[in-house]
Amino acid sequence: MRIILHYILLASLAAAAVACGNNDDAPWEYGDFRFDMVTFSGYDDDAHALFALLGRDDSRTDLRTTARCSLDAEPGQRMMLNYVPALTSTGSFADISARGYTPAFTDSLRFSSHPDSIAMDSVRLRSAWRTGNYLNFSTELKFTEGKRIIALIMDKDTWHADTVHAFLSHDMLGEQAFFWRKCYLSFYIGAVWKLQSCKVLRVHVNDVIYPSTRYYDFSKQ
Repeated sequence: MRIILHYILLASLAAAAVACGNNDDAPWEYGDFRFDMVTFSGYDDDAHALFALLGRDDSRTDLRTTARCSLDAEPGQRMMLNYVPALTSTGSFADISARGYTPAFTDSLRFSSHPDSIAMDSVRLRSAWRTGNYLNFSTELKFTEGKRIIALIMDKDTWHADTVHAFLSHDMLGEQAFFWRKCYLSFYIGAVWKLQSCKVLRVHVNDVIYPSTRYYDFSKQ
């Protein structure tokens, strides 16, 4: 089943992400506060919101705010967290002061034996990075008044190759496109990343910022 994403929701979420600007590196850092892709873990006994942050080296840091999350989020929700790190930590948690939350669109992997037929409507790719078993994207998509499909689609014929091919598929379903809006994506890639045969995950994109760059490689160290 392919996920249908209603972009009116993304339009409302984008307003919370304007502070991200146009920096091409993730995570972003401006002065004392940061933007990081995290997983919402729930609440502690004092109703403090908890988040799991995976670093570029796959290390894990558990973050704790001083208040509840302003989003109606369920444990496991991926989101871009804007926060100020604290100078101290309590127990196993690093205390933070949260400034804002922006949900990320998430989905499991999809598969296709016909990569030439995969919809590849254009995106503005600001950043792509892997943390643990997640592949994250900071993008801009054109606003439409209807639905669209976003998916990370794997080429089944390369599943057991040393280089596995994937496609950041974007299908506006023929809807009229207007202006660009920010959208964060975070896909769980554990199934492919744990394959012993996989040495490189090659992600194909249709990026209007760097149109000559047709794919990005994520290599195992």
